[in-house]
Amino acid sequence: MLNDSELNIPSGRVKIRDLVELSRPLNGLLAFASVWAGAYMSGGPISIRSTFLVATAAVLALSAGNSLNDYFDIKIDQINKPERPIPSGRISRSQALLFSILLLGLSVMIGFQVNLGSLITIVSVCWLLSIYAFWLKRLPLIGNLVVGILTALTFVAGGIANEVIQGTLPLSVFAFLFTTAREIVKDIEDQVGDQAGFAKTLPLILGEKSAVWVVLFLIASGVAFSPIPYLIYGYSGLYLFIMIFGVDLVMAFLGIRLFLEPSQSNCAMIQKWMKWNIFVGLLAVCLGKPSRLLPVDV
Repeated sequence: MLNDSELNIPSGRVKIRDLVELSRPLNGLLAFASVWAGAYMSGGPISIRSTFLVATAAVLALSAGNSLNDYFDIKIDQINKPERPIPSGRISRSQALLFSILLLGLSVMIGFQVNLGSLITIVSVCWLLSIYAFWLKRLPLIGNLVVGILTALTFVAGGIANEVIQGTLPLSVFAFLFTTAREIVKDIEDQVGDQAGFAKTLPLILGEKSAVWVVLFLIASGVAFSPIPYLIYGYSGLYLFIMIFGVDLVMAFLGIRLFLEPSQSNCAMIQKWMKWNIFVGLLAVCLGKPSRLLPVDV
């Protein structure tokens, strides 16, 4: 394992903006919104306090996970993402590790302030994020599935915070399928660095073409699932309209582009579009919610 001196990384003061960049704030915003969406869709009364605490814990845990990823992926990022805080020399590996531990600890402490289910969920997420960064990320498909599960759990966590989870199912399934697909696209994009770092990702083990087919299968599964909330759970026509024209057609287009040209630059564009498209799906589910607005208590 490379140390800071071997990388010529200083161990002085860290700028706040570099820590923010290390934590991936856009991902944190998505996690925060996902917990609230899960609470809104859960099917029970919404506790603003509990939901806010769990959403904050989710942001802290995810930020810690991103920092841990960069801590362990220094060799890979020197090739794939040299502009990131650690390989660019703006943050040392030891500073990133301390930052991660601090955020994980704060996340668990917040879990104690909600309920037992939330505490168990937060501790489980922190544990998964840690072993993912240390080990699971380098296993073919397993690492991708773990990220999909963790993303789905953010919605379920919103329900757990309010002690009702059944309404979070459509959100969770949607998030799991499309997030897992996006993670494999990222692996296709990062093959050069992953190979140098001896990571055993799906495109490196099964080949690029096989990885593309797995992505297409996951996208097709997500598209096939999208009308189910409308047909079975009574979601509105607005939900179906947004899902078809804002999510399904976009995902189909991205899948076709990936099939025709799985180049590094094209994969970079596709995975970024997929991230933004999750927000559109989130909007569709929330706007198309079948029941009246839930009562709110503080």
